[in-house]
Amino acid sequence: MRGLLGLKLRTDCESCVSKCCSQPYDWVYLTSRECARLAAVSGVGEEEFVAEREDADTGHVFRALNLPCRFLDAQTGRCKVYESRPMACRLFPFHVDPLTGDATLYSPGCGENLLFPPHDEEGWRLADLREEVRRWVGELRDELVVKG
Repeated sequence: MRGLLGLKLRTDCESCVSKCCSQPYDWVYLTSRECARLAAVSGVGEEEFVAEREDADTGHVFRALNLPCRFLDAQTGRCKVYESRPMACRLFPFHVDPLTGDATLYSPGCGENLLFPPHDEEGWRLADLREEVRRWVGELRDELVVKG
C-alpha cells in the first residue's frame, strides 16, 4: 500500500454505469461487522448477499459480497446502502489484498470517471484511510478460515 498512499484521486460516480457494482468479481471482502451492518441497514438477511470465497492459491476462505451487488438499484444505478457500504467499496478503485495489505489501483474500472486532481482541489488519498484499512485487513485476517 505504501506507493499509492499519497496518490490523490476523485471519482465521478454520478456519471458511471455502476461497473464496479455489477461485475461478478470476488473482490468485495466482508468482515462480520460489515455483514451485520449491511443486514441491519438493508433489512436483508446475510444469506442473501454474502458468499464464501476460497482463494485458489492459499485455500483461505473469506466472506465476500455476492456480485452483482444485491444493493445496486437497477433503476438509478445507485447504491442503496451507500453510507454503510463495505470498506472494499469505499476504497474502489483501489483493491487492498486481505492477506498482504498491498493496494492495487484498478483505474480501468472507472475509465474517464477517475480523476487525479491537483493538490489544492477536492479528492481523497488512500493515506486518509490508512488506520481504517489496517483495522479492516486485521479483521479479515482474524476471521478467515484455512481449509485443509
